[in-house]
Amino acid sequence: METLKTKTMKTELVKFNTPELGLVEESKAKQIKDIFMPMAIELQQFDGRFQEIVLEAKNGITPELSSKAKRLRLDIVPTRVKIGKAKDKMKESLKLYDKAIMGVHNLFILESKEYENPLSEIEKHAEIQEQERLEKLQLARVKEILPYIEDAEQRVFSDMQEDVWDAYFKAKKKEFEDKKAAEKKAELDRIEHEKKQAAEREAQRIENIRLKKEAEKLEASIQAERLEREKAEKERLEKERIENDKREAKLKKEREEKEVIQRELEAKRQAELNLLADAEYAKQAELNKGDADKVKDLINDLKDLKTKYTFKSKSNQNMLVNVCLLIDKVLTFITK
Repeated sequence: METLKTKTMKTELVKFNTPELGLVEESKAKQIKDIFMPMAIELQQFDGRFQEIVLEAKNGITPELSSKAKRLRLDIVPTRVKIGKAKDKMKESLKLYDKAIMGVHNLFILESKEYENPLSEIEKHAEIQEQERLEKLQLARVKEILPYIEDAEQRVFSDMQEDVWDAYFKAKKKEFEDKKAAEKKAELDRIEHEKKQAAEREAQRIENIRLKKEAEKLEASIQAERLEREKAEKERLEKERIENDKREAKLKKEREEKEVIQRELEAKRQAELNLLADAEYAKQAELNKGDADKVKDLINDLKDLKTKYTFKSKSNQNMLVNVCLLIDKVLTFITK
């Protein structure tokens, strides 16, 4: 246990080998040693009992040993108290010593001041006069330049030479006046700009009204034209429808008339064929036997003829339809 190491402080107390004692004169150091020496001797008398307790504790701490340690500790306490009282008493005497020193010191200081103060007043008279002059100069210059500098009262002007101050004052005054002139011009320009903008806005408002009226007029004209076109287109479509109906009726009539004529021709031709059928049958049958290939070519030519031509006009398209019908009838007749 660290607290049970062999004590070595006894010799140091007796010899007073502390570095602080080396800082004071020898007589004062001896006086301190003489005051604390009795307590040092008392502490030395406890050393034998202390060493015995520490040595015995190395073999184990018993209740009896604890009691002996407590007894020794309590015996040492009065000595420690004496040391504290000796320290307090010495410090008290040192306070009285310090007071005596300070009393003599203050006495000589007062005596010295009786010489120094008048001399200092004479010495500082010129300085005071100069300081008063600088203060008045500072106040005068601050008052003079204050209209041109906002923080004039926070600046120092009294240390400027007169020519430097004149140049500085003139520069700041001109700078202020130029700034005010610029601000005035800027304000006039702003007012003029606002007037111009207001006039432009009014002109734009009037122009917008005019454009709106023109747009409304144009829109009405466009609407009227659109309605007129729609009306014309409607009339045109109606007229075209009527014409188409007329044309279709005409084509239908023509188609019907052609069909009637065709039927009449077909009937006539059929009658003629019927008349010749008996007489020519044998002869045609005989001729047909050698012309079989030619008949096939004729049939193919007639079929190709149906798709060979295309027409754009309705009348021609209808005519082609009728021709195709006739071709079909011819093909029917040929293939019988």
